[in-house]
Amino acid sequence: MNTTKPFFEIHTFDQVAGNRQFNNSAPHAHDLIEIIWAVSGDCTLKVDMQTYSPKGDQVFGIMPNQLHQFTADSDAHGYIIRFNELFLQEYNSVYHADLLLVLIQSANVSYSEEIRHEMKTIMDKLIQEYSQQQIYSSDILSRYLNILFIHMSRQSRTAPSSQQNHNVRQAKRFIQLIDQHFKAHKKVSEFADIMCVTPSYLNEAIKKTTGYTAGHHIRQRVILEAKRYAAYSDSSMKEVAWDLGFTDICYFSKLFKKETGYNFTDFKKRQERVLAV
Repeated sequence: MNTTKPFFEIHTFDQVAGNRQFNNSAPHAHDLIEIIWAVSGDCTLKVDMQTYSPKGDQVFGIMPNQLHQFTADSDAHGYIIRFNELFLQEYNSVYHADLLLVLIQSANVSYSEEIRHEMKTIMDKLIQEYSQQQIYSSDILSRYLNILFIHMSRQSRTAPSSQQNHNVRQAKRFIQLIDQHFKAHKKVSEFADIMCVTPSYLNEAIKKTTGYTAGHHIRQRVILEAKRYAAYSDSSMKEVAWDLGFTDICYFSKLFKKETGYNFTDFKKRQERVLAV
């Protein structure tokens, strides 16, 4: 698979029975975010040397580069979703500060029967849309994915925090701070000062929780805003750079090209063509 482009897939356990990409005989890692929901039957999930026996009221999130192994009996039923961050950036219009944190906490949350019913409805809609692959399917899939995360988030917020979730709480605060201050602050050390921790501690906590460094999250939030300007405003690259807090226009230009694969002008023209359809 080419995960340098937006990527999304969803399958039922029945659809991937015998496929070693999903039903694994050995631990492995990849750069995708993965969601596993075992609705019924027996299965085993090992994540970073922790072993779980998923129940029907639990949904498990696996972060990029986490070592994991999943095996399911032939009578097990459930869903597996895999996608990369580029899929969220490309098709999601809303930046979900809680997204990765909901997935990390999911193993500690028992979803109510009502929430499970709503989630199963969304899963079946995702399966149907994914199997059809019609025009604008990616947009529809991303909307359903948003709704799924909202249902998961509503339930997870009722779960009590614990000392084991300290990194998760730190990560949540960090991502919220990025949303508030990304125009003024671009360095990990600046956010570490706000949070009264060292940069190395912050990087370690964020990497353990989300699979990405603190600097990665800062850059992605800045680039997301730059892409919004490019797509929905008449601002020039210089104006966008200044508004986002960059005094070195050349540096901003190189950063935009590195993170998106396009220079600012080409990206803007590409979005104009897309929006004109």
